[in-house]
Amino acid sequence: MKIFRVIRWLPILFLISVLVSGCADSMGEKMPDNTADTTGTTFGTEKETEKSSESQSDIISWFTADINDDEKKELLMITKDSSSAVMTLATGERYGTGLKIYSKFAILNDTPVPQGEPDYQFDLTEIKPLDIQAGDINGDGIAEIAVCVYKTAEFHPVPAKRPFFYDLKEGRLEPIWLGSRLSRPFADCILFDVDHDDIEEIISIEFTENGNKVLTVYDWKGFGFEVKAISNEIEGTVNFLNNTNSRADVVLVEIAGESHQLYLEEGEVIKCIKDY
Repeated sequence: MKIFRVIRWLPILFLISVLVSGCADSMGEKMPDNTADTTGTTFGTEKETEKSSESQSDIISWFTADINDDEKKELLMITKDSSSAVMTLATGERYGTGLKIYSKFAILNDTPVPQGEPDYQFDLTEIKPLDIQAGDINGDGIAEIAVCVYKTAEFHPVPAKRPFFYDLKEGRLEPIWLGSRLSRPFADCILFDVDHDDIEEIISIEFTENGNKVLTVYDWKGFGFEVKAISNEIEGTVNFLNNTNSRADVVLVEIAGESHQLYLEEGEVIKCIKDY
């Protein structure tokens, strides 16, 4: 197995080349689920099942997680208004107008099928939501809602991607952290417990001033995030390979066409966590 070393700081951040036959779809701890079987079974008969009127073309991003500590997963969806045309950034990335949360849904062929009306829905038109995830970022045992938005900020008055975090409390979105920015402009970010402390970190692909990229890991520190580890600069394309619709077991990154597993190691000893 070829080892690709990228970090200057301790804890050490490593990327390990892996074969990714199916591992990008691996799930975290299985929970009692209110979804239908992913093989194609839905709830009851067609008469018993009230399907949502949500069009698949209106779904921008989706994620499943238990966000209210009821031991059942909810379906979180960033959607656009069905009457609106497709809205995109200059990069071609689509953004939506709102967040919808369903307690009853099915996942059929990797496609979300919400059932009935949403339990909650929120108008996010002004912040241009691009992506939805969820994870426990502050160690309270409950997954927070993470929305990647595209907007200006008071202390950074240019449009840019920004990670916003919320709790769902009494039917309201309660802000946890509305970040003005990360250390650098970023192309993408995911939530993952990379140091195995049962708290999710932000892992981002960020742009340097000379056009290269770095992978950066952020930890929650009470009132915001601080850098935990950062890679050396990387030339060429860098993309996450993870299934971004649910929690994964590993972080997989594609660098210049090669697949790598990312993890933290406290010392200089390089260990392969998992061989594919």
